[in-house]
Amino acid sequence: MKPRLIVFAAIAGVASVLAFSRSVQPPLTGLMPRTSAAAALEERKQGWIVASGRVEPVTKELVLGFETSGVIETLHVAEGDRIEKGQLLARLRNEVELAQLDEARANALAARMELEKLTNGARPEEKGEAQAGERRALKVFEQARQEAARRQRLRSQGAISREDMERAQRDMDVAKQEYDAAWQQLKLVEDMYRREDVAKAGHQLAAAEAAVRVAESTLRRMDLRSPVAGTVLRVHGEPGEVFSLFAPSPVISVGDIAALNVRTEVDERDIGRVRVGQAAYVRADAYGKERFGGKITRVVLSLTPKTLRTGNPSEPVDRSVLEVLITLDAPGPLVSGLRVDAYIDASALPLPQ
Repeated sequence: MKPRLIVFAAIAGVASVLAFSRSVQPPLTGLMPRTSAAAALEERKQGWIVASGRVEPVTKELVLGFETSGVIETLHVAEGDRIEKGQLLARLRNEVELAQLDEARANALAARMELEKLTNGARPEEKGEAQAGERRALKVFEQARQEAARRQRLRSQGAISREDMERAQRDMDVAKQEYDAAWQQLKLVEDMYRREDVAKAGHQLAAAEAAVRVAESTLRRMDLRSPVAGTVLRVHGEPGEVFSLFAPSPVISVGDIAALNVRTEVDERDIGRVRVGQAAYVRADAYGKERFGGKITRVVLSLTPKTLRTGNPSEPVDRSVLEVLITLDAPGPLVSGLRVDAYIDASALPLPQ
């Protein structure tokens, strides 16, 4: 047999094998997983709206991170822990920030003491010494003045010489100068610092106290605290990991799971039959045919692209959907993040023709 004929025979054989395998292979859709919602679309004809949904906390899941970059030092909670609003969840290394706060507080204390020094003036001992000096100088001046007056009378009577009178006058003038100096010293001690010096010290104290507040704020940013009361849903970070604001990553997820909602995506063809207050129930593959009842508490007023998939390859993926929030009466074993199938009772509203 010629080589060309051999090649043609081989190709024909492969083609026949492929054709046979396709004829015995079951349809691809039969091998794909199908959710209960995808399998129950015929219920639409009976007045039910069937949609895919996902369980979420009442407060919605909050993914938390730090307000600044750093290395995670400690985690104070674990997954499943109940937490209160404001509770410390995690902390970054803060040795530098603690030192900066200590420095700021020391500077503020020094500034406060300087202001008190300027405000209070001299020490009591200094004031007492200046007051005693002023009294001594005043007494000497009074004696000198009296002596000068006496000698002036004696001179007018011709009892003493002119030189004696003038000498007494000079002694009085010297005593007067010494008293003036003592009085000035007393005033300086009592009002030692000028008003502008006191004002400057006051501004320096205000700046130092502001630096303390900045350091305290910086230190607080090293702590991650919960903005709500609820439950720790997931811990993403680990001690020793670097948290960066330039490439932020979640550290802890929290939410209130005391009550649960189901956020569903209603197909755009059914949005005219959805109303707040309608009864509904959800089912999850993990719990078989068990139903978890509830009612619609919110209908979003705008359409969004579909994000939840049923697993059916024939499911249209380019449809718009309406988000509908179902509040469950008793969530039971359902957990946040679980995908469920939602059934909304729209039997009171007819199908569009």
